[in-house]
Amino acid sequence: MSAKLTVKDLLERNKAFAANFKPFPLLSELGDAGMSPPSILIVTCADPRCIPEQFLNLQPPETVVFRNMCGHVAPDINGILALDYFLTFSEIMVVHHTDCGSTHFTDNQVREALKARLPKEQTIDTMAFGTITNVEQSVKDDLAFLKQSNLVRKELADNAYGFVYDLKTGLLSAVEG
Repeated sequence: MSAKLTVKDLLERNKAFAANFKPFPLLSELGDAGMSPPSILIVTCADPRCIPEQFLNLQPPETVVFRNMCGHVAPDINGILALDYFLTFSEIMVVHHTDCGSTHFTDNQVREALKARLPKEQTIDTMAFGTITNVEQSVKDDLAFLKQSNLVRKELADNAYGFVYDLKTGLLSAVEG
């Protein structure tokens, strides 16, 4: 087994990366560089096996990618609204994946572990962690959240699409929402 990766290791990798780095245009320079600002937002899981830049063969600055535990939309709603104001997205992809870590534990298990560590913390009982019991239903719930939110532009909510990424095949399967 290889040695555990450290932040120091990552900083060394960054130095090697920067040695041959080609700078990206600033947002104000995109037009002059013949590039358009991103018009698609992808919300997906933070799982290191679920990498939309790879499975969608993305090149900067084609899309904006938000990653969080489970790939849920609600925890990122403030960022979605702010960037939609700035960039005016035309579409949103919600991508969850098979074997998501959040399917291997429950909100209650997380709460119990926190209460064991912090027995006097009263807010733990009301916390939700977004764990998933059914991946397809979870995508449908996120699409419903977008479509039902009065904060999300109707044009954007109407162009929200859901998918499950299969870690074994590399393919996306559409989920109707």
